[in-house]
Amino acid sequence: MDKLGYTPLFDNAFADVPEKDRYTVQNAANAIAAYFRTVLTNEAPFQKWIKGDHQAMTDEQKEGAILFFGKAKCVNCHNSPSLNGQRFAGVGVKNLDQNGYEVFKTTDGRSKGRGGFSLNDYDLYKFKVPQLYNLKDIGFYFHGASKHSLREVVEYFNLAIPENPDVPKSNIDRQFKPLGLTETEIDKLTEFLENGLFDPNLIRYKPVQVLSGNCFPNSDQQSKQDMGCN
Repeated sequence: MDKLGYTPLFDNAFADVPEKDRYTVQNAANAIAAYFRTVLTNEAPFQKWIKGDHQAMTDEQKEGAILFFGKAKCVNCHNSPSLNGQRFAGVGVKNLDQNGYEVFKTTDGRSKGRGGFSLNDYDLYKFKVPQLYNLKDIGFYFHGASKHSLREVVEYFNLAIPENPDVPKSNIDRQFKPLGLTETEIDKLTEFLENGLFDPNLIRYKPVQVLSGNCFPNSDQQSKQDMGCN
């Protein structure tokens, strides 16, 4: 740590901590957590619209938002400021090992959602309701990566047909019901999720460099080549 120049930064941040207890994994975690609280993705069109810029969203995004808070009932689960939810829900999607992926197979308790940790059958295959900002171009969705676009996610919720035979019907969330959206409404809701909730200026948080001198955010050989660094 000292070789990379972090020691004086720890000294400054944790000056009230005795030196013998200062350079710890816990304090490193505290520092990272404090940094994360400063990263505010607050320039999405919907966020600007809420603040009064009624030109920030396109008509299609506005219509998608109306569906989100209305007919599609997304807000019933995604109802916090970050559009996540403070509960766990089961929607019957496939696990990684059921989707044919060979590299990232997960056969331990994580595939069982909250039930894999609580060991309570009632919690099986229930996962934390996620936030919805900045999901554009991620390329995989749900814990088992069974969907590859937000439109596929919307289509899945629209039909509301569980695809994982291992999930008991009793563990499927009561909110998981067919939505009756038309193809046009699916397009509009997808546009809201993809672009209305996407902060296009996230690059503002990318550091110019890190003390290690490594590429950021990834430093594997392929990433170095892709990003043209090191």
